[in-house]
Amino acid sequence: MPAATDDTIVAVSSPPGRSRRGLVRLSGNRTLSVLREIGVCGTTDRLLRPVRLSADGLALPALCVTFRGPASYTGQDMAELQMPGHPALLDRLLHAALRRGARLAEPGEFTFRAFLAGKLDLTQAEGVAATIAAVSDAQLAAASMLREGMLGRVASDMVHQLADTLALVEAGIDFTDQEDVVPISPAALDARLETILGRLTDLLSRSRSWGALEALPHVVLAGAPSTGKSTLFNALLGRRRAVISDTPGTTRDALREPLTLDAPGGGRCEVMLVDVAGLDTPAGALDREAQAIARRTIERADLLLLIDDGGGYSFSPMIDTEKKTPPPNAIRVRTKSDLLSARPAIANADVSVIAPTGVGLSELRRLIAARLADRLSASTEHSLALQPRHEASLRAAVARLRETRESLRSQLAGHALGHAELVADLLRSGLDELAALGGVMTPDDVIGRVFATFCVGK
Repeated sequence: MPAATDDTIVAVSSPPGRSRRGLVRLSGNRTLSVLREIGVCGTTDRLLRPVRLSADGLALPALCVTFRGPASYTGQDMAELQMPGHPALLDRLLHAALRRGARLAEPGEFTFRAFLAGKLDLTQAEGVAATIAAVSDAQLAAASMLREGMLGRVASDMVHQLADTLALVEAGIDFTDQEDVVPISPAALDARLETILGRLTDLLSRSRSWGALEALPHVVLAGAPSTGKSTLFNALLGRRRAVISDTPGTTRDALREPLTLDAPGGGRCEVMLVDVAGLDTPAGALDREAQAIARRTIERADLLLLIDDGGGYSFSPMIDTEKKTPPPNAIRVRTKSDLLSARPAIANADVSVIAPTGVGLSELRRLIAARLADRLSASTEHSLALQPRHEASLRAAVARLRETRESLRSQLAGHALGHAELVADLLRSGLDELAALGGVMTPDDVIGRVFATFCVGK
């Protein structure tokens, strides 16, 4: 990230491609000057108003809103220009701004400036990036918690508690020659550390790994052609995602969509629902390729939904042809159960459904969640998802604090700390790990706490 943050940056902030409306964003001390030079005369803070931009002789209709620093996202003067989202028009406006003193923003630079301005901590900045990259509801919810500062607030609170504790220990080092000055006793220090450790371990136990959100269990609908797999796929999702037809072989590729479920222990969780081509004797090269994709997908499935509409669960490779039993990772689903009078009933089905009307879908959802209970990562309003950096810092902090408590074990009955320098070194290591979550705490921050939290009386 560039060290210079007083220059003016510009970037197209809307996704690539054509759209009804595109967004160009500027930030820096020449923002308002650049706007004037491209035809925006007069600005009203935070008021969206129509303007006409001049970009190399081309008049472009746009909407403009400005944000005066420091009350803006980056803490600097900012502007957002909304205009027709044709890539050529956006590019022309971008180059018009570049010729008037702006430069292209580097990846993440707007949010980097927000971090430098104290508008966001590091975890919130990571939440912005995670929100952009989210591909499922679980990832989006987890990213929102980061962006809203939930982890940062918890970490900041524990950083302050640990910094106050370290300040007392370091104050004791400064007054080792004065026996009457004991900022904190070994027992009191141990009690403080026990409280902080309890909060850290509780946070870790209630949090989820970010990797668990990226590796959703795959639930694959498998069966013969025209047994209602795609209809059930759409019904579970609550929207039309797969094409439905009475013609066999409509589904060719593997369709994947996240499916949100009620977790067995409470909260919400997600699986990746996959619809594949029906398995039968292929009629040509296209059928063979579609079924090859289906079989590879089935082999990698965490859970199979074996779909039958009355013809029997007789297709390979899911059914043991000798024992006539499904694999252990399967739920047998009887579709079109409203046609039982016209088709034979399936005595060994785990659940019967009528997908178009929703009959049996709640029970099927419950069965899916129950069968994958050990693989699902439930999301509740109190649970956080930790990225690898967060988890590593928290676990390292826990390790340092446990080392500190271990070093105090033989001193708990004492009046003053022995080996205070070693204790302080361990505490500072733990503090550095915690402070790294949301920002940096310098030695001056700790020094200031000596006088803010402890009166030495000298």
